[in-house]
Amino acid sequence: MSRCDNLLLGIDLGTSRTAVVADNNYQDLTSSVVGYPKDIVGLKMLGKPQVFGAEALRHHSALALYRPMEDGLIRETDFHNYNTVYELLKHVIRQAAPDGGAACGVIGVPSRAFLHNKKLLSSLVEDLLEVALIVPKAFLVAYKINRLTNSIIVDIGAGTVDICAMKGMVPPLEDQVTLTKAGDYIDARFEALVAERYPQLQLSRGQLRLIKEEHAFVDQYGGPVQTVLRADGVPVEVDLSAELQSACESIVPDILEQLVTMVKDFDPEAQQEVLENIFISGGGSLIRGIDEVVALHLVEYGDVHVRCIDKNGLIGAQGGLKLAKELDPDVWGQVGFMHAEEKRAAADGGD
Repeated sequence: MSRCDNLLLGIDLGTSRTAVVADNNYQDLTSSVVGYPKDIVGLKMLGKPQVFGAEALRHHSALALYRPMEDGLIRETDFHNYNTVYELLKHVIRQAAPDGGAACGVIGVPSRAFLHNKKLLSSLVEDLLEVALIVPKAFLVAYKINRLTNSIIVDIGAGTVDICAMKGMVPPLEDQVTLTKAGDYIDARFEALVAERYPQLQLSRGQLRLIKEEHAFVDQYGGPVQTVLRADGVPVEVDLSAELQSACESIVPDILEQLVTMVKDFDPEAQQEVLENIFISGGGSLIRGIDEVVALHLVEYGDVHVRCIDKNGLIGAQGGLKLAKELDPDVWGQVGFMHAEEKRAAADGGD
């Protein structure tokens, strides 16, 4: 009998958002933010010692906010990062399993976290899940779309861009590349360009991020981006098309460079198939025209087909749930890094 006959979860623990889908038809997408009241007034107002996601962002002025997966990595020397990752995972798991019943989960994480934080993540979930498999999110994307070989996944998140060559297994270190010019970099670049052109404006990173998420584009595939911001408290209409386009395009050259290198690393007879199976996931897949621009710059290598496949932000979690359903938890340890109840296993073995 499987060690997990109850709820199965797919979790995408991302820098910006955490997605959860379950085999009880539950699904949710929440901002990867944990907020703690700054003082007793905030605690009284909120009525609880911590808040998550949209609620934390809504009350940000009263809270100390933490993004525990910032830069796609858990900083193990930082207690707040360690604790808030645990609290965030506990929150999303309890939302999916409110009765507190046993659950098994496949957790997709940014490549940097997979490479550097596997043991830490295992320890964090040991009292939250019966069994947990931890793998790169890009692998779960490939699993969801059944492209586990001769393909490349480009996962554009907030903190990092993870590019993984799929060769029929969980990508080893040499088949993964992490770039730090990602969504947060676009936000910073966008803010700097707007401030340079409109120095009189009162700007907030959060406000500009919302504009980016609604209008992001590259080349001729979007615009105009006209919105109302404030200068000395007075509403003014501004056009941010050029600034947003430039900011979004700033991440493309590094992605192209790594894609060319990665394609060349496949066997020659597989390279054409690889070029026809490049997939973009993550929040960056919503940048209008990014698939067309990437394909255009790779045409000298052959026929290229690039697809954006993560319109609802759930594809990583959906891939995790699919894997959880199709592979018995008893053999998850043969796929990647798994936490299992070793004490119970040892006790069973001693009987």
